[in-house]
Amino acid sequence: MEYPQDVELIITSLTKEKRELLDKVSEIDKAIKRIKYGNLNVRLSKGITNESNIAESETTQKQQAFPLKADLKVQVIKIFEILGGSCQTQRHSGTGINHNLRETLRNLNKHEILKLLQPKGTQRGLYWVKTEWLEENGTRLKEQHKFEGFDLLFSDDMIEFK
Repeated sequence: MEYPQDVELIITSLTKEKRELLDKVSEIDKAIKRIKYGNLNVRLSKGITNESNIAESETTQKQQAFPLKADLKVQVIKIFEILGGSCQTQRHSGTGINHNLRETLRNLNKHEILKLLQPKGTQRGLYWVKTEWLEENGTRLKEQHKFEGFDLLFSDDMIEFK
């Protein structure tokens, strides 16, 4: 069908704009898939700048693929590796995840893959850490794995790892 020149120009312009928007939507879909499948490298530990995060994210995205179909224990260990520091486990009702992480963490603790940081003299632990992050025979957390403000809350003589 033939259109007048001004209508043809409008159609061409709108088609070009449509292609540009579809390209942007495609990029957003790719980003969503990277986040969803764990290919996006999220660095949450202290001392990491945005510049180093951008440079590292491109080179380590393939190495940081999240094992979605793996056993829950493997997924938990991968989360600790991605975060790179001591973590609290909290169940958020909005996530829709119905896994019992408590038993998984206890099992990893039983096999000495994870340790529970707790103040001396208490029965309740506060943070989970990987055993390989400890030094001095498992009595001290390495500096690079401490979260921001860790030294303000704890000193080495008032905590233990069980």
